[in-house]
Amino acid sequence: MALYDAKIERYSQKAEQLERNIKRDTEERKRILSEISRLRYLSLCERLNCDGEELESVLAREHEQIQNMKACGMTDQDIDELGKGGYEEQMTFYSKEDDDEN
Repeated sequence: MALYDAKIERYSQKAEQLERNIKRDTEERKRILSEISRLRYLSLCERLNCDGEELESVLAREHEQIQNMKACGMTDQDIDELGKGGYEEQMTFYSKEDDDEN
């Protein structure tokens, strides 16, 4: 009987330690996730060169524009293509043939 009591006591202690570890790790996870969110916000602010209310306005305006495009029948893929091809085409000032002549 003493053998079982000793094992029960050891397992109880291990279970208590695991509970403490879970609590500690959960708090650390929440802290890390909060820091990730903060860094994502700062990254977005930097990319869009704005913050706070201005960032909220920019995102709301872009969302509204996307919704308007969808209402006109555009798909997500169509909208994505608008952002991809436009800039490269604008930056092409001469054709490959013109470059070969030089």
